[in-house]
Amino acid sequence: MSSPRSKLLTALLVVGIAIPAAAHAAGERRAALRAEREMDALASAIEPVALTAGSERRVTLNGAPLFFRKTTEHGTLDEVMARIAKECASGTEASAFGLSKNLDDGADKPIVLQRVFSQEAESGARASLCIFANEGGAANDELHRVRYTLAHRRDDGSIAVTTVVNASATPLQELFPADGDAPGSDLEGVARPERSRRTMTAMVAGARSGVVEHEVRVYESPLAVASAVASYDRQMGALGYAVTGSLEDARMYRKDGRSYVASFRGTTGGSTVALLPFGSPPSN
Repeated sequence: MSSPRSKLLTALLVVGIAIPAAAHAAGERRAALRAEREMDALASAIEPVALTAGSERRVTLNGAPLFFRKTTEHGTLDEVMARIAKECASGTEASAFGLSKNLDDGADKPIVLQRVFSQEAESGARASLCIFANEGGAANDELHRVRYTLAHRRDDGSIAVTTVVNASATPLQELFPADGDAPGSDLEGVARPERSRRTMTAMVAGARSGVVEHEVRVYESPLAVASAVASYDRQMGALGYAVTGSLEDARMYRKDGRSYVASFRGTTGGSTVALLPFGSPPSN
């Protein structure tokens, strides 16, 4: 069931790792430890992302606009990270966020860098988290605007750089609550995983069209992967869906001309379940 759509799912899961990490960065030591834990996972996940070098996508994540960009660069990792630090301190939004163009209103607004966290993993991957002052005098402990950048050297000597930016005025704590569902929606007519809570609803717009082309929902479940797969098979079967593709940790279901992919991953507390339409128009 490997496809550009499944690779896009990997990209969205990268976003889902990076931005919650920023949401927990109120304490400097905690942020450093969090970034260190996530870097190896990010480095291994980025390589198969179905975005070409230089591409930039807008992602609506739990109702807030984010930007996801992947570039290929040359030189040393030190040089790349130094440039990123300079951009974050530039004082203007488009440069500070590392985007190829200004944000929606076309104006390049001033922005103040508040602090930066940097980490290096044993694999050699490097990450930085730039945290910017909030707009309108909002409390400093409510993180809003952040830039998370990950850089690692490929086998050919080039450097893969992935940037995730939250430019929203919505506090990250509200986008990723510790308990209960995150803001977003469930797929209509599709089963919700048993005993789960929704952690992510992501909509990805086309690079040129700006129209939503892909969507994914991610749920946390206390069930181990094998139990979660069996449970979801029962739930979808009860709704009349047939299994048209099967792996130990993934399923494809079809009903009335629409197909949906479910991808399962093990966690320390159970599993995550990612659901996305396949070969059918996105829901509203």
